Amino acid sequence: MSKSIYRKEEIIRPEGSLAFTVISFTLEDVYYKVKESLSKNFSEVLFESIALTSWIPSAAEIGFNPPGNKSRILAFKRRINREELPEIKEKCIHVANTYTKLDSSIKIIPGYQTLYNTLIASTTDDFHKVYLFHGVFAEVVYKYESRQLQCTDTAPLFFANNEVVYYFTNLREYFNQSKQIK
Repeated sequence: MSKSIYRKEEIIRPEGSLAFTVISFTLEDVYYKVKESLSKNFSEVLFESIALTSWIPSAAEIGFNPPGNKSRILAFKRRINREELPEIKEKCIHVANTYTKLDSSIKIIPGYQTLYNTLIASTTDDFHKVYLFHGVFAEVVYKYESRQLQCTDTAPLFFANNEVVYYFTNLREYFNQSKQIK
């Protein structure tokens, strides 16, 4: 009797992912307060980007906040389970709302990095977003294909910026190396 080449399907929970936030703002001093608040809520900041191009709101986001003229990305030390994304989005909204009186352009977009893709959380629905729960949707902004991160056609314009692609490419490489060390 020969052994079957098939295996039984089973549910395997993926390893933790690298959490990050994109922060859009105008006032530097408010950004540093937001950064401190986010590190208290999530964990120590692992990587911080340079000041980047501004976040350009999508058609669905227009009317929430005026756009800031700068953006930065923070990656956090603590790995997250992917199902935490809606809770993280809720915390980011709370932090942003705390600082909107000081800088009305504050917007915080959380997400996570895996080996295969980069996702962000959103509160707006669209044809390419997947509903999670608690009013939060997930959107793939990069996919890893042909040995490089590739921006999806539906990703916000911010993610097509060369400096942003560079940041996330390095973040993915760090994630890949840290997985291999274990």
